[in-house]
Amino acid sequence: MDQHQIQESERELARLGERYWAGEAEIVSAFFDQPRSKEEHTRWLRLQVYKEMYGSGLLANPGGIIQGLVERLQEQFPRSESREGRQTFSRTAMVLQQEFDHFMRFADLLEELTGEEVRFEELKKYQMPEDRGLQEVRRRYRETAGALGEAAIDFTEGGRSAIFWVGMKQKGDQFLEGVARVCTRVFTDELEHQEHGAGEVAAVAKTEEDWARVREMVEAICQQRLRMRNEMFGFPVTEERLREIAQGKIEPLAIG
Repeated sequence: MDQHQIQESERELARLGERYWAGEAEIVSAFFDQPRSKEEHTRWLRLQVYKEMYGSGLLANPGGIIQGLVERLQEQFPRSESREGRQTFSRTAMVLQQEFDHFMRFADLLEELTGEEVRFEELKKYQMPEDRGLQEVRRRYRETAGALGEAAIDFTEGGRSAIFWVGMKQKGDQFLEGVARVCTRVFTDELEHQEHGAGEVAAVAKTEEDWARVREMVEAICQQRLRMRNEMFGFPVTEERLREIAQGKIEPLAIG
């Protein structure tokens, strides 16, 4: 592929992503556009705290994201004598710090809302069926598509921060002000993670067939992300609307 073809493939993938980022933003906006009970806020926040600790977007580890990053640092440290090794170790350390910070901030918000302490093992029971479906899609692509699968997963990680983009605009009572503060803090970090994922796609997709395969995987992951977000927020968007979004009947959203 020449440079023009690569750039066009990158633009096509970005346009595909923007459709689904808009879909996630629509779901989250539909939730926050109506007054919600403490129980409704507890529902989405518990899953978000779960995902910050145990989600499978960044890496596949049965102990969760934080434990997986700690283990990755231990593996990378012996190779950190070299320039490349130092850069790799430094990025992993940065992502670990950011991810734990995200977990901590959402966990603090949940504890303030419910008055109950967050426990790691207790979090596991709050995972919802559509999120399990998302983890299964990611697992399948990691096992069957290798580096292309990892790149597709990295590209979709965080849904281009759509949930945080909407969350940071919230205002009103003390809880919503807290949501806005936390989402504002997390927003920029997650944007960088997705942009890093876009770079990973460009690094591993070498042929038109590779790019087509990545687009296919990105679309499947993003469709499942929509279902996960909709369930997470109590189904504020209809099944028919989810199908329309998947068909492109939505204005693309460029976030960032």
